[in-house]
Amino acid sequence: MSVCHVNERMASLPVEERLLEQVTVRLIDPDERERYDALMDQGHYLGEDHAVGGVLRYIAEYQGQWVALLTFCSAALHLKPRDRFLHWPARQVAERRHLIAQNSRFLILPSTGHWPNLASRILKLICVRLPEDWQREFGHPVLLAETFVDPQRFRGTCYRAAGWQALGQTQGFERCGQDFYVDAKHPKELWVRPLGPKALEQLRAQRLPPELRGEGRPLPPAVPIPTGQMEDLWAFVYARLTDPRKPRGVRHPIASVVCVAALAVAAGCQAPHAIAQFADSLNHGQRRRLRCRPRRGKPREFEVPCERTFRRLLNVICPEQLRQSFSAWMAHLDPDPVRVLHLDGKVVKNAEAAPAALTQDPELVAAAATVDTPIDLQKPKAEKALTLVNFQTPQQRLIDQIAVPRDTNEEAAVAAHLPHMDLSGVTVIADAAHTVKANSRHLTQEQGADYLFFLKGNQPQAFAKAQQLLAGSIPPSGHLDR
Repeated sequence: MSVCHVNERMASLPVEERLLEQVTVRLIDPDERERYDALMDQGHYLGEDHAVGGVLRYIAEYQGQWVALLTFCSAALHLKPRDRFLHWPARQVAERRHLIAQNSRFLILPSTGHWPNLASRILKLICVRLPEDWQREFGHPVLLAETFVDPQRFRGTCYRAAGWQALGQTQGFERCGQDFYVDAKHPKELWVRPLGPKALEQLRAQRLPPELRGEGRPLPPAVPIPTGQMEDLWAFVYARLTDPRKPRGVRHPIASVVCVAALAVAAGCQAPHAIAQFADSLNHGQRRRLRCRPRRGKPREFEVPCERTFRRLLNVICPEQLRQSFSAWMAHLDPDPVRVLHLDGKVVKNAEAAPAALTQDPELVAAAATVDTPIDLQKPKAEKALTLVNFQTPQQRLIDQIAVPRDTNEEAAVAAHLPHMDLSGVTVIADAAHTVKANSRHLTQEQGADYLFFLKGNQPQAFAKAQQLLAGSIPPSGHLDR
């Protein structure tokens, strides 16, 4: 197509502006795809677009004739300049990337000749309708458009004129497979444009409104530690664990399986199936740091254990070795002396109760006799499920852990375990279940510790005596004159 400039004016508009007012953009029809691909392959220096994810293809027309072609698709996975611009941590990138569309191809057809401001005009028209088109096609809008400009070929003038902003150069890597990149040694300029007056405010918000959230499968929980600490964790576990499995047929190192499972549990996974899904979400850099098995023929890619592997290993591994390994690793990360220690009992679902020990452990028998709770109230609480008592700091560092035998309760188990701990100078905090005279006396008189215990109706005798001695509430819950 050729465009002839004439001298006449209409409604006081110059010729160029009148021509631009007649340019329109629309989505291509299915029967126009072949022509679209052929023109793009012939005219664009990158050739035909092979866009992935959500894809919209547009045609710009002047009086029914094609003047430009544009392709928008799903956003790039990882772009540090973009993510810093949006103030997105790694977790939000995965959750909000669907709100960005990438202009992967833009071709002004050569038949237009010299037509100033045509490209910027088309970009403005596209950005006006893109959110609505994306909403109609994919069920949610987009709030930001991004594109790459090759600085060896272009300066991005049309994007700047259309209100786009340059964020800097990429590192020159090209994606080649899931979470795998090769260095193409060809950095490009990244440009972005918000698609609305409040688009940036919405993208940077602490929480997205429901209408902007994706409807895909829920994301696996985030890895609870920095990637750089994974090798340190693996080294601690490797040095302290003994593999109970038979060597024949072992595919995954025990330290790798245990580290993945531990990170999954720390992230909130509660069953082998969830642990396996968490493992699948790890990228190859994280898998490499956890010494996962390399894939055959692909030395830079790594396999993770399947659900069956996690189930089998967790059934046979020594719990005490696990506790010692992770306690040592936490102490390595947080070497400060322990000043405050919390006792916290937890019931583990779908786990068998610990073996009975009341008739075999003299220390446990003696501790049970010191508990102030009346005999009729001193019933086993761990006979149907595994009950664990964690000894941890306010920073969630695990100092120790005990399993409560099925024939007693956590009060007696804790009373029997306290003499084996070094608690000098430590303040012990526990709930009302552990408010017994024997524990208080042992902590203060024998171990040089302090305590903060709570008292309520489950210790009826001590509670009645406290009410008699303290005639009213005490600060800060009561009146100052009492």
